[in-house]
Amino acid sequence: MSEDAVHGANGAEDIREVVRERYGSVARAVAQGATSVSCCGPAGTSGCCGSTGETCDPISSNLYDVAQTAGLPGGALLASLGCGNPTALAELHEGDVVLDLGSGGGIDVLLSAKRVGPTGKAYGLDMTDEMLALALENRSRAGVPNAEFLKGHIESIPLPSNTVDVIISNCVINLSGDKRTVLAESFRVLKPGGRFAVSDVIVRGGLPDVVKASMPLWTGCVAGALEEQEFIALLTEAGFEHATIEPTRVYTRDDAAALLAGTGLDATLADEVSGRIMSGFVRATKPRGPRPAAAIRPATPNDLPAIERLLAGADLPTSGVAEIVMERPGDFCVAETNAAPTRIVAVAGLEVCGDTAVLRSVAVEPEWRSHGLGHELVRHMVCDAEGRGLRALYLLTMTAEHYFPRFGFERIERSSIPRDIADTVEFKSACPATAVAMVRAITPT
Repeated sequence: MSEDAVHGANGAEDIREVVRERYGSVARAVAQGATSVSCCGPAGTSGCCGSTGETCDPISSNLYDVAQTAGLPGGALLASLGCGNPTALAELHEGDVVLDLGSGGGIDVLLSAKRVGPTGKAYGLDMTDEMLALALENRSRAGVPNAEFLKGHIESIPLPSNTVDVIISNCVINLSGDKRTVLAESFRVLKPGGRFAVSDVIVRGGLPDVVKASMPLWTGCVAGALEEQEFIALLTEAGFEHATIEPTRVYTRDDAAALLAGTGLDATLADEVSGRIMSGFVRATKPRGPRPAAAIRPATPNDLPAIERLLAGADLPTSGVAEIVMERPGDFCVAETNAAPTRIVAVAGLEVCGDTAVLRSVAVEPEWRSHGLGHELVRHMVCDAEGRGLRALYLLTMTAEHYFPRFGFERIERSSIPRDIADTVEFKSACPATAVAMVRAITPT
């Protein structure tokens, strides 16, 4: 929905107060020992949930893996009414400073603090006193000293400019009546090269006006959701680059009916809402400044030492690389800086097997990762495969399962991989058995 519509029937301050009361009531319920909460009904109601301790909210249910939340207080998970798991999808590194917008009971802050380690820091920002009190209690119980919770609004972040490496959020930005300001503030506090990586509810094709105007659905993460292209346009307007939205779940008619239950809206609206609402992971990057120049070219045998250096630095296998580069150097591409002295700063390669190939050895020097060079290299290799008439690209990954779908790759079972691909060095011995297998079909041109 447009920003003009946001400030129409429901003003930003009215929306804020309704959201504050809704999430304050959730925090109070958890603090008083509730065993289930739901965001599928309006504020002050029990929604559509029973007494089993499990929420049936189609947006906020089943988001976290049990192993991931082991050791965290139950209240942190129970008070999470998000639409995704940004900590599973965001790229976090040791020593990063992370900011969670609308941190609620603190689950994503605590998970992030553990991932960035003792040299990093995780901030949570929330406007609701009850949620902040719950988050502080959860931090104490979890024993996570590098987590800190701040009181404030996401439209006015109480941190200095250029201080945060990663901004995460879990189904909160859609609750704001002034999303343009939220994104501008996010851009301000991120360091140059910083990453915006949030889970949110996204609309495809628009919603009926009566749904947009529903206050209960604002607190349930639906009525205030942006449309895909509008979200990307606002990110670009704020100054971000490489903005993308990766769908993580598209909601069905049954999901829509659950969302509408108890709102007072006509249940037949479920037919109009079905398929128009999705949870998505929104990524964007704050530019580092003027982009340095690098040119992509075919590799040569002389590039082998630089290629092996890049792969070793990225903890990627080097098995079989020398043979390919020395015998079929055109199967690898490198990115080389234009300014003297030139140096190779990124690499990607194909291991060709008949009419299929393995995409492998995608590595970019850390200081070049925010310039979209890895994105350009993967696109280059996909185009190369198309030009060769290959019918499919396969890959294995330990860390980038959520990166490659933007290029058309889909996860597959290892048992479905063709024999010639399974016999490649990459699949047979270079990568561990726990690596995720993916494939991208190529349509003949």
